[in-house]
Amino acid sequence: MRIYKCTNFTGFYPVGVAAVIVAECASAAEHLLNVALQAVGLPGDAHISEDDAINSAVPGIVMLRNGEY
Repeated sequence: MRIYKCTNFTGFYPVGVAAVIVAECASAAEHLLNVALQAVGLPGDAHISEDDAINSAVPGIVMLRNGEY
C-alpha cells in the first residue's frame, strides 16, 4: 500500500481542502476519494497521480495546508 495526498478537490466551502488516502496505486486512491466525496454530497472531482504519493521510507513532513490563501 502507498500513501497519497490530495488538495485539489471541491469541498463544501471555497477554502482549502486536503485528504490523505492509503491505496495500492494512484488510480485506486483517486477512486476511493471520489467515492467518499460523493457519499457526502460533494462532486467527487479529485485528481491523483503518482506524483501525489508520499514516500514513507524517508522521515519528513508534507505540509498539506498552512493557512496561506
